[in-house]
Amino acid sequence: MEKQVLIVIKSAPFTNLNYYEALRTAAGLWDHEVRILWTGKGVLGALNNVDQTLTKKFLSDLPDLDIELYVDEAALVTAGFDEDDLVDDVEPVGEDKILELIEEAEASLVY
Repeated sequence: MEKQVLIVIKSAPFTNLNYYEALRTAAGLWDHEVRILWTGKGVLGALNNVDQTLTKKFLSDLPDLDIELYVDEAALVTAGFDEDDLVDDVEPVGEDKILELIEEAEASLVY
């Protein structure tokens, strides 16, 4: 039975393997409706100029798996970046959409 899963990435991409594991988990849940939300220091992982040695393949494949990609717009701005700095297919969203993502999720994984 397909579930709606929200993966929240709060960890900075260069401090541990949480970021890599979050993307790997998302790809592995291909038979569910998966959404990824980068927030807090995690927004750094959604930037196009971050080292993507381990994650480039995931980032390019996730949209093909119909995995929706979102970034917390307020956290992005706080970090000093904007929409032009994001990898392809990542949509900046505000508080209302974030709350909607959380409310609709049947399961949430936080990294």
